[in-house]
Amino acid sequence: MKLRIEVAVGILLVLGGGGLCLFARDAEFFWFSGGPLGAVLVIVGVYDLVNAARGQD
Repeated sequence: MKLRIEVAVGILLVLGGGGLCLFARDAEFFWFSGGPLGAVLVIVGVYDLVNAARGQD
């Protein structure tokens, strides 16, 4: 069950970050721009997916 949640969160982070990078690059979220925030979300999502695939915490 924990593995499914980790994979789902990782996929959501990658998709959300990719959407921000592609479609909301100039949008402002408080003090963040959409492009860099999206890139960080994609990196965190990929890291989460790699850890889920390895089976590590």
